[in-house]
Amino acid sequence: MSLPEDDIDRMVVHWGERLFPDPLRHAQASRLGKGLLQKDALHMRKRIARTLGKAPEVIVRIASKASEAQGMRALSRHLRYISRDGALGLEDQDGQVITGRDALHDLVDLWRFAGWGIPEKSRHRETVSLTLSMPPGTDREAVHDAARAFAAGEFSDGRLYVLAMHDDEPHPHVHLCIQARGPAARLGFSPQDCLRLRQQFARLLCERDVSANATPRRVRGETRRGHSYAITQMLARGEVPRDWRTVADAAEQRRRWEVHGQTLVAWHELARVLAQSAWADDRHMAMDIVDFVRTMPVVRERQQVEPDRVAGATDARLKGAVVPVAEPALKPLRAPSGQPRSKSVQVSCDRPAGAVPPHGPDIGPER
Repeated sequence: MSLPEDDIDRMVVHWGERLFPDPLRHAQASRLGKGLLQKDALHMRKRIARTLGKAPEVIVRIASKASEAQGMRALSRHLRYISRDGALGLEDQDGQVITGRDALHDLVDLWRFAGWGIPEKSRHRETVSLTLSMPPGTDREAVHDAARAFAAGEFSDGRLYVLAMHDDEPHPHVHLCIQARGPAARLGFSPQDCLRLRQQFARLLCERDVSANATPRRVRGETRRGHSYAITQMLARGEVPRDWRTVADAAEQRRRWEVHGQTLVAWHELARVLAQSAWADDRHMAMDIVDFVRTMPVVRERQQVEPDRVAGATDARLKGAVVPVAEPALKPLRAPSGQPRSKSVQVSCDRPAGAVPPHGPDIGPER
């Protein structure tokens, strides 16, 4: 027997927030009204569909560190680098394009004296540099346009900033340099802010018909972190960092599995809830979740170490979650109003024109 539609939506929002937390959200799923609940459930289904479809993950890298050299000397070097010594145009907060060495020198003087000013040398972080990038093959113009909207939305509080689009590498990326001092306080980012910035950039790309996602590694079951820029450069030169380990020991592997425990529980509960939905596309999504979890790196890694224990526990949970998703039940259904229901519905951000999500037409852009 299928669960009521409102209960399905409420559980999708509840368990989806365990995977995709929203730091600005205060209302719990149980307290949402019907209209807002349907809207949030639709957005959550979109995020789940993008993750299951392995949409490209956006990268937002904060390049500036407080320990690095600061002041106008460091800023001048950085502006020369991202503008290729004036050969590439820099776009400022007012939309003006700065091209050429003379214009670049004028920009440096402006940052030195305008606003709060920047001294030649400083012990504080005077600028923050971000790099927004996407995998090769992504529409470069869409990335540039999304980066422009991203900067205007995040730093339009009176701070000076410039951005530069680089086309000399396979992956499209935009360098963004922002003045740290502003009307309220110096600009700084916490780990939660980094995730929020990634989610904002992914949303702006989706609005421009670019498939993009921003999820933590644990949501995808990833157990390995990317190398830092310094280590990447060392490996490219054939150098091996000191105390370098390519294989995790048993204690580190167990810590990884513990970190992913709550995430696997949330995926399991989502599959179980969607499998009891009256809509065929929800039940299809439940099966996709099962396939997605089984291929997670953390699950495959643990199966290699503890094959008997993991196989029994994982199969018991996942098979129990998809009992209602047997193939004979996957037939077109009818909505309560009597309108025919399609067998499969696209709910990703690049949904074809005319396709209908589980609760009718899309309700505005994703938050």
